[in-house]
Amino acid sequence: MNIKYLTYQNIDKEKWDECVSSSKNHLVYAESWYLDIVCSKNWDALILNDYETVVPLPLKSKMGLTYVQQPIWTQQLGIFSKYEITANTTHLFLKEIPTKLAIISLNLNETNFSNQTKLTTKTNLVLKLNKPFEDLQTSFSSNTKRNCKKSRAEKLEIDFENNNINLFIDFFKENISKPISEFHHNSLKELVTKSIQSKKGCIMLVKHQNEIVAASFILKSKNRLIYRTGTSNEKGKKLKAMFFLIESLIKKHEDSNYLLDFEGSEIDGVARFYKGFGAKDQPYYYYKKTNNKLLKLVGK
Repeated sequence: MNIKYLTYQNIDKEKWDECVSSSKNHLVYAESWYLDIVCSKNWDALILNDYETVVPLPLKSKMGLTYVQQPIWTQQLGIFSKYEITANTTHLFLKEIPTKLAIISLNLNETNFSNQTKLTTKTNLVLKLNKPFEDLQTSFSSNTKRNCKKSRAEKLEIDFENNNINLFIDFFKENISKPISEFHHNSLKELVTKSIQSKKGCIMLVKHQNEIVAASFILKSKNRLIYRTGTSNEKGKKLKAMFFLIESLIKKHEDSNYLLDFEGSEIDGVARFYKGFGAKDQPYYYYKKTNNKLLKLVGK
């Protein structure tokens, strides 16, 4: 296997995107435009032959050390290939990450399992939308059915067509439960903007008497609908607006080849909410390795 390490400026973006797009395990997170935003164009890569298999390496630097760290707004990266990814493929590529990188802390994707390398399993919940809504609804929990019914009684309205990005970002900022950095906000805004421009995403708003009470951004990754940044204000929580939003999304894409990807969660309450819609666990993997001798001594 001829695996090369290339720095950012030497990566052929056209060949890169062709590989990611045609890979059997395609995820939008690995497309070059997405990586450029979340990594601020600070990423290198491992590449097999002439872009047959690729591995993005998002970089950070601190105190003179360069390390690999999972970027914001990016659940999974890892190995993407036009060919089947075996356990041995995963093992070989992870071994090829240069030891000059002080720490490797990277979420791989759901196809990147290897029993030859120490990996941690993480939770992702997904829902196949390949049945009519009436059939999908039979997998809803009793609590979810009850809250969906309550939300429908509140005369809520769903808006799939709103492209007012500033309106969405402002609502998200005002109602997010834990404050995040300005870089996180700016990156999200850029991701939403680029996604809408390229028809790879849409904003969903729930309104009550013309007031926004809940919102989410849906990122499209071929046949995958990735649910991002679901947010409600206090009124929306009382009206069960997030139940209405997700039920509306499922209805819109019922009986299709779409997969609704909830992006997690490791948090029990959030996972319970997603499982209430019938979502099933599709695990992915986390890889960590410390190469720097001093950091090894202090247990990093």
